[in-house]
Amino acid sequence: MLEEIKKSPVEIIHEISDPVFKTAGRIKTSYRVSLADAIALAEAAVRMGTLVTSDHHEFDIVEQNEPIGFFWIR
Repeated sequence: MLEEIKKSPVEIIHEISDPVFKTAGRIKTSYRVSLADAIALAEAAVRMGTLVTSDHHEFDIVEQNEPIGFFWIR
């Protein structure tokens, strides 16, 4: 599986930019999500990317209210 991930267009992010930090703070105070989830959502929002997840419980409300792309894996 690791080899397949390495072949995919995945970017490893080593630090949090100011726009991501500010967006994560807004998301964290607006929704009941963990800090890690808020950062992942903020990265997807700022980079206009897609968050790959199976966590409907946490993210369905976010998907309804935020311009963040989601790819649901189950």
